[in-house]
Amino acid sequence: ERAVEQDQFVLHYQPIISMMPGRITAAEALVRWQHPERGLLPPQEFVPLAEETGLIVPISRWVLDAACKQARRWHLNCPPDQRPLMSVNLSPKHIAQASLVDDIVEAIRNSLVQPQSLVIELTENVLMHDSDSTIAKLEELRVLGVKIAMDDFGSGFSSLGYLRRFP
Repeated sequence: ERAVEQDQFVLHYQPIISMMPGRITAAEALVRWQHPERGLLPPQEFVPLAEETGLIVPISRWVLDAACKQARRWHLNCPPDQRPLMSVNLSPKHIAQASLVDDIVEAIRNSLVQPQSLVIELTENVLMHDSDSTIAKLEELRVLGVKIAMDDFGSGFSSLGYLRRFP
């Protein structure tokens, strides 16, 4: 809880490189916890507990906001045709929040990044639960121009045919 309040999280960015034209086309924001005593902690050391306690939602909001602000800084320094997309993994608990679309719109507004520059990554298990509500939120995001991507698709029980239900 204090880590959220004391701004102890940092983002690292994993580049996504397109083989044609051989340049960075996107970056995935990856959260780390800069613990005051234990040093830099990878997500597997704190995300499961954050999911369990519900603290993942404020962490997820922080990641979304910080990643959008970084994307904006990159975009100001890149030619328009070379601006990388920013990819952000969102927790299933955040996806389930009624405020999800508002949280994303607020991060976009606060950062002044274009919605088309943002990719929200979902795991397939998100699609298995409360799919009508999830579909409605994803449709709202699609209309805004935000891109949706599946993370780790095929590691669960989904099939390609199942994806047709989603925007």
